[in-house]
Amino acid sequence: MPRRVLVFLAIAVGAVPRAEADGMLDPSFGNGGLVTTNFPFSSESDSAFAVVVQPDGRAVAAGSVGDGHTMGAARYLTSGALDTTFSGDGLAVVEAADCPSGPLGGASALLLQPDGRLVLVGACPGGDFLIARLNVDGSPDFSFGTNGHVITPITPFARPVAAMLQPDGRIVAVGSAPILPCCGDTFLVAARYNPDGSLDPSFGTGGTLTLHPTSFFRPEDAVLQADGKLVIAGNSGLPNFNFTLVRLLPNGTLDTSFGGNGVVTTGFGGDSSANSVIVLGDGRIVAGGFSSGDLALARYLPDGSLDVTFGTGGLATADSGATDGLAQLILLPNGKLLAAGYTSNSQGPADFLLARFHPDGALDTSFGSSGFITTDFNAGSSDACNSVALAGPDLFLTAGSTVPPLLGDFALARYIASTPVELLAFDVE
Repeated sequence: MPRRVLVFLAIAVGAVPRAEADGMLDPSFGNGGLVTTNFPFSSESDSAFAVVVQPDGRAVAAGSVGDGHTMGAARYLTSGALDTTFSGDGLAVVEAADCPSGPLGGASALLLQPDGRLVLVGACPGGDFLIARLNVDGSPDFSFGTNGHVITPITPFARPVAAMLQPDGRIVAVGSAPILPCCGDTFLVAARYNPDGSLDPSFGTGGTLTLHPTSFFRPEDAVLQADGKLVIAGNSGLPNFNFTLVRLLPNGTLDTSFGGNGVVTTGFGGDSSANSVIVLGDGRIVAGGFSSGDLALARYLPDGSLDVTFGTGGLATADSGATDGLAQLILLPNGKLLAAGYTSNSQGPADFLLARFHPDGALDTSFGSSGFITTDFNAGSSDACNSVALAGPDLFLTAGSTVPPLLGDFALARYIASTPVELLAFDVE
């Protein structure tokens, strides 16, 4: 009787397999996978807080330029070189003469509209939201607000932390503001705009919202659900702070079907903060942040209860061996989760940090070195990754800042992810 042999073929799904290690820097991007950008008029530090990738592969990073009172954006070709079709040299700044002293802290959020226009979100020093829109070529979009931007008074010292683009083109900006200048408690503040920049009166009161959902709640990120509800993630509590999620109905009122009163608080046993939040296709919510110096994730069912099929009782942590922080969490096409942030230890300054998790919350140890990748832009530099985006089926792009001894620059790094593999088996007689 002939012997049967089971033969396995590894077949790459959706792309030609690469020989590089999973998560290595992409040598075709910039200088060995790294790009730094200094705005030439800047006498101080530049820092990117958000990055988006256009359908053609070009990327835009936005953030703070110079003394922290200018919103700036840079557009890059797929090679990492500046795209000189954008504002003439690849660099654009927002001029808002009616914003006293210029924007405070630069752009904290960036949106890419389907038509290619860009929305930058920041604040004026007094606490007014500043929303600006740029045309595809980087010039101000004068069809938006006044001279391409909108200034919205909400409450003193309000600062946006996140922005979302609704399918109908309306823009939602979310942030925080101190209740009293002396104290740590904060308001949740938000505004919703029509596509032309005018406030949407169907949201909050006349288009703006000031809410105190729970004591000492500090928003860090927000996401829109498919049904138009808004999930805001952050932290709350004293003396220890915990993951805190707040969900609002489309009109800005608290959604009491979420956690019973619109608020869900989750403790990890130490100081923790949810700095990023995403919604999965089935309505479950994943929040990512840190807990006692480790990366931390929590997954929730649509009603706000913990999803016990994730991690341990709904919670997962990962320790790189140093002090880690998570800035943004994204869902990869294969269902895995990619966390981007920073890592630092007592022996040196901070570096970019990436970590990848399986859909069940377990650390994916096939990624980088036992699940983690650290990136140092220059020996002795302090590097912080603030944003991450998919740049292709097997590429992802990070953006943040690198601070050499004197000045800081926009810092981008692009990585190669291994192609998903299926194992097909057949018998040979």
